Amino acid sequence: MRHRLQALAVLIAALIALLSPSCPTIVALSQGAPTPAFHHVHLNSLDPAAAMAFYTKTFDVTKKTNLAGLDAVQSENMYLLFHKASTAPLTAPDSAIWHFGWGSTDMEADYKKHLAAGVSFHTPMTRLGSGTLFAYMKGPDGALVEINSSQTRAFIHVHLYSDAPLCAAEWYQKHLGAVSRATAPRTGPCEVPFAAPSEPLGVIRSPATTVKIGEVNLIIYPRQRPGPLVSTRGHVVDHIAVSYPDVAAALERLRKSGVKVLEELHRFGKGKAQAAMIEGPDSIAIELVGRE
Repeated sequence: MRHRLQALAVLIAALIALLSPSCPTIVALSQGAPTPAFHHVHLNSLDPAAAMAFYTKTFDVTKKTNLAGLDAVQSENMYLLFHKASTAPLTAPDSAIWHFGWGSTDMEADYKKHLAAGVSFHTPMTRLGSGTLFAYMKGPDGALVEINSSQTRAFIHVHLYSDAPLCAAEWYQKHLGAVSRATAPRTGPCEVPFAAPSEPLGVIRSPATTVKIGEVNLIIYPRQRPGPLVSTRGHVVDHIAVSYPDVAAALERLRKSGVKVLEELHRFGKGKAQAAMIEGPDSIAIELVGRE
């Protein structure tokens, strides 16, 4: 019965889209696709031990752990994993991954605490028009790490760049089962002109949107500089990862949907789970990891 209802929902969405060409924004998750959880952010580092020490010292919700034989930093139900790089990881040109970050329930106090602890900031504490406070830390190996006003101190987001943010959001919804955080359905095409940069910091903030995978938000902004976004591989943030109960089935579904496969099925670390790597919008690398 459940499969019949899923098939009926997909059929209804397709019929509505067909009969409503002026509203081509309906996004249906590929049939039979399970919803993933956000699994990890994978970092390249010249000194993984020092990088792990930075994150566990700076964020009190994190701890050092071991995942499938790999040293890792855990924050709630997600991880930071590290690859020891032989040369400094790339921070330019821009890739699809801009930065990642944790929430703060008291930005002013946390900002002062981090300064007193010797944390360097790329951008000091700044207030948006909405009242949200944020700041960008200089993380290990050139990583940009954000803290911002939130109701939680958890790891809450990965901030992305895109040539077409609204189209990228639709891709995450269709192929990965991400949940849209938009307050209202969008009408019209997903490719729209970029707005002019705005203060603070002269950032292009429109069009922008957010989707959620598990407990982590993917916030998608327009790319900020001319020129194509390059692959995330080899950058300080090499890729992100989502987990599935059956990676082989997820990979086959994505392949049939035309998603580019970067790495075929292989063993994840030293554990029993399988993994694979695909390419998402704007050349972002996304690892699929099985749940043991």
